[in-house]
Amino acid sequence: MVDELHWRLQVNIVDGGDGDGDGDHDPHYDPIISLPEVAVSTNEEDEIELIKLRAKLYRYDTSENPPEWKERGTGDVKLLRHQTKNTVRVVMRRDKTLKICANHFVTPNMELKPNCGSDRAWVWSALADYTNETAQTELLAIRFANADNAKKWKEMFEEAKTIVATKCDLYTKVPDDLKEEETESSGSDEENDVEESLQNLNLNETQPEKKDSEKEKSPTKEEPVDK
Repeated sequence: MVDELHWRLQVNIVDGGDGDGDGDHDPHYDPIISLPEVAVSTNEEDEIELIKLRAKLYRYDTSENPPEWKERGTGDVKLLRHQTKNTVRVVMRRDKTLKICANHFVTPNMELKPNCGSDRAWVWSALADYTNETAQTELLAIRFANADNAKKWKEMFEEAKTIVATKCDLYTKVPDDLKEEETESSGSDEENDVEESLQNLNLNETQPEKKDSEKEKSPTKEEPVDK
């Protein structure tokens, strides 16, 4: 009697528990709550990706005394061209969180300056960076994994400046008097100060790196950018 009961239990387990040998039963349960799909906009739907490279971004924090470079994030930096307006943006998001750490337009007079002692880093000034949703003037530096990537970024950046200068209505339809004013203002004291700051900048491997959240001034070695 015990052996027969044991045999019946084995049959039920093998056959799916119904005892008739039909193991293809697949129950279906409707979800209690149905959640519709939500389309998440990145504001990049109308733009074409010109280039995307992995890099590390820094900003020059003038609120510190003395001013110092602070790390802003590591991730993919892109140049995005608008399909109809022909504007070009620099957009960079941090790894994992995808939080914006650079977001500004490329202008024809924007210039990438080589960093002292490094062939894989560039320094430039953005008059209106919208990383924090409000326009802020930032002095930025970017470091790539190797010199080849830095060269690719420089070449595409120069091409982006040409696109904006020749095809974007914001610059092709500027009145002549405004162009003259812009030319005259290029030698202002403020820009001269920026130029002097750029000449004194050095992001070589012996300089400490600071994050925005850090308040203590402790030197750190340069970390290589992941390829």
